[in-house]
Amino acid sequence: MLVLGLDTSSPAVSAALVDLDSGRSVAESVVVDGRRHGELLAVGVRAVLAGTGRGELRAVVVGLGPGPFTGLRVGLVTAAALADALDLPVYGVCSLDAMVPEELADPAPGVTVVADARRREVYWASYALGRCVEGPAVGRSGELADHLRSLTPPPVLVGAGALLYREAFGGLSVLDEPQHPRANRLVRLAAERIRSGEASDPLTPLYLRRPDAAPPGVPKRVTA
Repeated sequence: MLVLGLDTSSPAVSAALVDLDSGRSVAESVVVDGRRHGELLAVGVRAVLAGTGRGELRAVVVGLGPGPFTGLRVGLVTAAALADALDLPVYGVCSLDAMVPEELADPAPGVTVVADARRREVYWASYALGRCVEGPAVGRSGELADHLRSLTPPPVLVGAGALLYREAFGGLSVLDEPQHPRANRLVRLAAERIRSGEASDPLTPLYLRRPDAAPPGVPKRVTA
């Protein structure tokens, strides 16, 4: 059973083709460039699907974020368009879920995934016993660090945001990898829904804050 996975919630533009029967990644494309999501995702999808027949795909999985508005919507729109064109179910997964190291998913002290949200803020979520127990949320790195230090025991941190603000997270354990979500991991997280034939998800993006763009105000009068 071949499933296509996509994620554009971070600077890593990720596409993967996964065989759910074996759990193996058949092909994967990951390019880190936060300014070229639209350009790079199409190239990545074409690369991982090379040699795959139109009727071989069974589903599409996409990361819902959290992430910046422009990049995140590239993956969501692409996933929705592919699923519609090929008449496939499409499933969304919180992108932060895909960054929990599988070897740290269950035992204490738990894991907090920290992604760069720009503006000196981070997206984050905490996990224990293989489940999200807090978040996803967005906030200042220093405030998150104070919160995590208050926990007993404090969690292990992963993600590009934890590395970027390593000084703020002083005293906490920060792993060097993973830094960004991987599409093949998203597919595995959605595996049970795919196998059971659940209906498609609505693909609601996790922006967590309002976009910078705003409707224009009332035009000023230029006549007396």
